[in-house]
Amino acid sequence: MNQEYFEKWSELAKKAQENFQAIAKLNVETLQGLAIKPEELANLKKPEELLEKQIGLAVENGHKALGYMQKSFDIFEKSMLSFVKEVKDVKNKVDGKK
Repeated sequence: MNQEYFEKWSELAKKAQENFQAIAKLNVETLQGLAIKPEELANLKKPEELLEKQIGLAVENGHKALGYMQKSFDIFEKSMLSFVKEVKDVKNKVDGKK
């Protein structure tokens, strides 16, 4: 009984770790993909060009942020579905022993 209990906890911890790793990977990829280009800003001659570049960067980074949110919610959803399935399995197993 104790061995089975620890194996279940170990399995659950592995699944949680996979989700943390997926989020960490997503964080790194997102931060590396953000558009920050100071060299382009240095070559601008007119104030309106600066404003245009800043708006363009804001829009581009906004789209990347939305993509990040979608991917992070997908990871969270998979995590929750897996957790709910595990809880249901354990509940059914416990109910079956009664």
